[in-house]
Amino acid sequence: MTTPGLRGLIVAAVAALVTGIGAVVVLSQPADTTRKITGTNSAAPGLAWSVSAAELSGSADAVFRSPVFGTEFDSGSSGFVATDDILVTVVGTEDASTLYGIDAYDGSIRWRAPAADLGGCADVPVDGHLVCFTGFSADGTAVVGYDLSTGQSTRTPIDWSPFAIAATQDRVYLVEGNAEDDDVRVRAGTLQDPDRFWTTQFALGGAWEDVLMDIIIDVTHGQGVLALSSDLAGFALDTGATTWTTTRMGCGWSSALAGALVRRVSCDTGTDILDRSGKPLPTTETPGRTLLDHPADDTIPVVLGNHAYDRRTGATVWTSPDLEATSTSTLVAVVDDTALLADPEAQTLTALDMHTGHRRWQRPHSTPIETVATTTDSIVITHPTGLTALDPTTGDPLWDIPFRAIHSDPYALTANGTPLSQPDDRLVYVSARTAIGLRPLP
Repeated sequence: MTTPGLRGLIVAAVAALVTGIGAVVVLSQPADTTRKITGTNSAAPGLAWSVSAAELSGSADAVFRSPVFGTEFDSGSSGFVATDDILVTVVGTEDASTLYGIDAYDGSIRWRAPAADLGGCADVPVDGHLVCFTGFSADGTAVVGYDLSTGQSTRTPIDWSPFAIAATQDRVYLVEGNAEDDDVRVRAGTLQDPDRFWTTQFALGGAWEDVLMDIIIDVTHGQGVLALSSDLAGFALDTGATTWTTTRMGCGWSSALAGALVRRVSCDTGTDILDRSGKPLPTTETPGRTLLDHPADDTIPVVLGNHAYDRRTGATVWTSPDLEATSTSTLVAVVDDTALLADPEAQTLTALDMHTGHRRWQRPHSTPIETVATTTDSIVITHPTGLTALDPTTGDPLWDIPFRAIHSDPYALTANGTPLSQPDDRLVYVSARTAIGLRPLP
C-alpha cells in the first residue's frame, strides 16, 4: 500500500505504460497506510486511496463517467459498476474513452481496456463480466463483455440494434427495435447467446429524443418493468409474458421503485405509483425525488404525498404531517425501515418509522442532500461541502469529512458523485474528477 500522494505518481506512471485491450497491471503494495483526514473526529474513516481521472489518462480534461450510460455520448454522470473487490469506471477525454478496473480496497489499477462507441452497460455484473452493447455509431452491432478480473473483452455479433440493457447475476435483458414505430422487443439471454431464453415484442415507443431521455428497463424486483417515453409495461422475467401495460398522458417522467413499483410524474396530473399489476395508487399533486429506495422488504410501505401505502395491496397504512410540503415532497430516502425527510423550508432533517409513521428524530439541516448511502451502522449523505454520517436511530452526526480536507482543489471532489458502501465499513466515492476510498483507521 502506498500513501495517497505517492500512489498518484505510481498510477500516472503505470497508466502511461499500459496499452492494449485488457492489459493487466499488478502493483506491489506494502502495509496499510490509511491516513487520518485532517480535522475529522476519531470515528471518521481515513483516506485509503485517491486517484484522479487526469492521473490515469494524462489529460487535464479527463473525467470519470459511469459505464451504464455508455461512451458514445458524454452522459455527464460519474459512477461505476462494482463488486466487493473491483470498480469499473470510464475515463473519458476529448479523444477517447477507456474502461478502468480499480481495486476497491487499495485503489490500484487492475486493468484498462478501450471502450469506444458503447451504447450502454448493465449496472449489475453477469457471470463475472461487465456486459455492454455497441452504440448506433459503432461499426457493426454486438454485445460486449469485459472480464472483471482481467479486462479481457468478448464480442458477440448480433443482427439487431439494442438501445437499452439490464441484467441479473446470470441473465442479460436487451431492448431493441424501432421505438418511433412502436416496434420494440426485449430479449433475454446470456453474453454468448443474447436471446437464448425468450424474445417478447412490445407495442411501445415514441420519438427517439423522448425515449432516450425517459427509459426504464428494470429487472431487479421480481418482475420486469419497461418504460419508453410515456408508454409502460410489466413482464414476467422467466417467460417474457406481458403482465400489464399503461400510458402516461402528457409530459413527465417515470422511475422504478423497490417491489416492482413504478412512480409516474406527470406535468399535468401530478404523481402516482403503479403497483406490480399496473394498478395506480391515488395521485398526489406533490412531485418528489427519492434518492434511495432500499426498504428492508416488501412489508415496508411506499410513500406517496403524505400517505404510506402497502407495497403489495395498495391499502393505506399511515399518514404523517411530516410529509406535508408546499411545493415538493420532503422524502429523500427509504433505508431499511426508516424514511429520511429533508425539508428545505423548515431547514430540518427528519426520520420516520416506516412501520408506523411515527417520528424517530428531527434535527436542523440547511444544506441540500445530493446522494444517500448506507454503511453497517450509519446513513451517509453527500452535501455541497462533503460527506456526513448520521446515526440512523438518533440522527446524531457520527463524522463529517469536508471535501477540501481531502483535496485542496475545490473542483477535485464535488457533491454530485456516486457513493458505494463496501464490506468492512469501507466506502468508495467517485465524482467527476476524483475517486477516493475510505476505510477505518488501522
